[in-house]
Amino acid sequence: MDLIVVRHAKSLHEEYVARDMERHLFERGYHDAALSVDWCISKKIRPDFMLSSPAIRAFSTALIFANKLGFSPEKIQLKNAIYEATVQNLVMVLEETMVKEGAYMIFGHNPGFTDLINYLCGPVLVNLPTAAVVHLRLNNALSRRWEQGSAVVIQQFSGHKSF
Repeated sequence: MDLIVVRHAKSLHEEYVARDMERHLFERGYHDAALSVDWCISKKIRPDFMLSSPAIRAFSTALIFANKLGFSPEKIQLKNAIYEATVQNLVMVLEETMVKEGAYMIFGHNPGFTDLINYLCGPVLVNLPTAAVVHLRLNNALSRRWEQGSAVVIQQFSGHKSF
């Protein structure tokens, strides 16, 4: 079972909106998201399922990916628990949602996503940059349990900053 973790692309700063959930993508965010999805296409990464935080910046990033990957935007599952989630919340979302075999792409935020990747794969990165993609594989697909050390990084990409 594969999990493709995508941090939302660069967004506007907090001072431009009333609520954090309403932050839209910054111009560079659209560019970086396009680079990241093009990388996914070049690596033949195609999700069977997409999950996203309901925050505008995360869902906008998911829509960019869906459109370029030919994934129906109506099939993107919005999960409130992804927004400002801890590792425990993210693991709960994964285990509740990832019930069918396939590749799942999840769009959300830091620090939760950096913490999740390090929890699942050991300490492998300091900070997941905006619009970065990390492709993980569950070590034991039969167990379908996302536990500490249960996954490995297959490949990763960041068009803007290094990991």
